[in-house]
Amino acid sequence: MTSVPRGAHPELRVRLAADTSSVPGARRFVVDGLLQWGREHLVDDAGLCVTEMAANSALHSGSPYLHVRLRDLEPAVRVSVEDAGGMVPLAAVGPPPVTSQGTTGRGLAIVSVLAESWGVEERGDGRRVWAHLAGDGVEHAVRPPVVEHGEGTPPEPVVLPAGWARVSLLRCPVQLALQIDQRLDDLVRELQLIDSAAGPTPPRELGRLIEQLVTRPAFARHLGRRTALDAAAAGLEHVDIEMTLPREMAALVRELLAADNLADEISETHQLLTARSTPEMVSLRTWFAHSIVSQAEDDAAPVAYEDWLLARSS
Repeated sequence: MTSVPRGAHPELRVRLAADTSSVPGARRFVVDGLLQWGREHLVDDAGLCVTEMAANSALHSGSPYLHVRLRDLEPAVRVSVEDAGGMVPLAAVGPPPVTSQGTTGRGLAIVSVLAESWGVEERGDGRRVWAHLAGDGVEHAVRPPVVEHGEGTPPEPVVLPAGWARVSLLRCPVQLALQIDQRLDDLVRELQLIDSAAGPTPPRELGRLIEQLVTRPAFARHLGRRTALDAAAAGLEHVDIEMTLPREMAALVRELLAADNLADEISETHQLLTARSTPEMVSLRTWFAHSIVSQAEDDAAPVAYEDWLLARSS
């Protein structure tokens, strides 16, 4: 196999909402990037490290967004997570407990053990935590991070793995989008709690289905929600929402639309407390699904909501 020149691959970058729901998305992003680069031997260590770094940012930074980067340092890689929060508390780094039950609770100590080196860069606009992974199989002693100081820099363009897509929802009505998002949360909660009667579409089963469809692409949904909340706080009526997700998840969006429509059909039959969607809500969520599916699967150009409505009416 021909060796790859150092730094031959472009740095991959993605922005996610600083929410715990984004942690699986951060891990998936790094894993997909490494597989694209032919670095399968780094997947486990890098996946664990970015999981801990993204969780730390989501839980402690107070930042609305976090940025994940994967840089090629052939034969090693550098994984980093940065946010615009204040001084993120780095818990006292001690030996991680010995357990085979996941990584929750081990904190950034696991980064110290797995990384050849790791550190924290305090910046004028936040903080970046990074890990240099050599993939040599060596477990290192628990060490404090290398602390650096740097100037703040403007956000850089998103660069995604080959199997990911960037989706733009142009001129999205802010308040209507937030109503749809809240209704979806309410619907899942109610359908899971209800004792369903026998029938072809029991609400409880529908609740489980909708929850599964919402949970898997949750990191993309929460990025859209965060953008809409920021726009609402700024008093905007419309906003452009950009999301990133693996292309395969477009199929889940299509299924979610069908499940949401089905929930509307049975809402009165089963006397749900969650109100049936208004025609405006149905229209907007249909545009959501069409935009995500067409852009992720076919690389279609984004169409603003008003233009989409005009095209449908004609």
